[in-house]
Amino acid sequence: MTISPLALAAKKVIEAAWLHGPSYDLASQAAFALESAQLLQSPETAADTEQLRAKYTEAAATVAQLVLERGERMKVENALRDRVAELEQQLAAKDHPVDEDPIAYALTEKAADVTPRVRGLRELVAGQRAALEDPHDSPLHHGYRVGRDLPEVQR
Repeated sequence: MTISPLALAAKKVIEAAWLHGPSYDLASQAAFALESAQLLQSPETAADTEQLRAKYTEAAATVAQLVLERGERMKVENALRDRVAELEQQLAAKDHPVDEDPIAYALTEKAADVTPRVRGLRELVAGQRAALEDPHDSPLHHGYRVGRDLPEVQR
């Protein structure tokens, strides 16, 4: 039979009390020594301790299950990352990725032929802009003549 660490500590406390204590009632002396060493528990405290131990056991089992699930999830995530890396390598190996259109941005011979027409359109628009900006062509133009009722005007 093995003795628990708590019982061993109680035994040491009782032996120390009997060696150096007075020689009256040994049971009272043992109880006082256990109480002084805070090794006595009330029934409520013992019940609470048992409940906490049961909760701890449940929590430890839950944590162990979560650790196993996390390990499995990490394996799946790593496999998916490897697959993504493989697909990216396949995409990089191709000359033209799917999302790029090299023809849309290439210069053609027709692009060089358009330059004179653009120049002509700019000249046409510049002439029209000058006509629109002339202030005397406005239908709201007024000469601002001085009226007859002002003193500067001779009658």
